[in-house]
Amino acid sequence: MKRSGCEDQSFTITSPIGDITIISCSTGLHSVKQREEDDSTFVPNKRCCVQLKQTRSNLLDCPPAQECITWLENYFMNCVAGIQIPPLCSSIRKDGSFCGKAWQILPAVAPLGTTITYKDLAALCGNEKACRAAGHAMSSNPISYLIPCHRVVTTGNGIGNYSQGKKNKIKQWLLDFEQTKSKEVV
Repeated sequence: MKRSGCEDQSFTITSPIGDITIISCSTGLHSVKQREEDDSTFVPNKRCCVQLKQTRSNLLDCPPAQECITWLENYFMNCVAGIQIPPLCSSIRKDGSFCGKAWQILPAVAPLGTTITYKDLAALCGNEKACRAAGHAMSSNPISYLIPCHRVVTTGNGIGNYSQGKKNKIKQWLLDFEQTKSKEVV
C-alpha cells in the first residue's frame, strides 16, 4: 500500500487484547490499532503472547515494525514502561500542531500505571481550556498503546470515550492491567 510516498507494509500480531495491526514503512510507523472495530466481543487473554501472524510483508525490511513488536511484547508480557517508542513516519507526526504536541509529550507525562486528565494534558500543550482539542488529539492518535491515549481520563476520573466510545472495556482493561503490573514492579 502506498501512502504519502511511503511503501507501507502491514503486519498483524496476536496480543492479550486481541489481534493488532501494525502499518509501517521503512522510516516509521503509520498505525498501530486493534483489528476489532469495537469491544462488543472483547475477551482478554493474559496468557496470549505477542506473536507475528503470517504476513505477506517481510519484517526484516521494516525495522520500525520490528521495534514496535518488541515494544508490544515488553508492554504486554513484562509491563515495561520506559521503552523508547519506535520512530513515527513523518507523514503522520503532525509536527507543530496541538495533536503532534500532545502525542509527543503524553508518554512522559503519563507513565505506566498513571493517568492524566484531558484538562491537564491541554494545559501542558499550552492551553488549559483546550480539553476538547486534547480529546480530539487522543481520538485521532494512530499509534495506540505506544502513545498511551488510554491513560487520558476525564477530570472526574471517568474513562471518557475511548475510540469514540467503542472500546471503553478495552481502555478499562488496559488501565487495570497497568495498575496491577506497576504495583508488582514496586
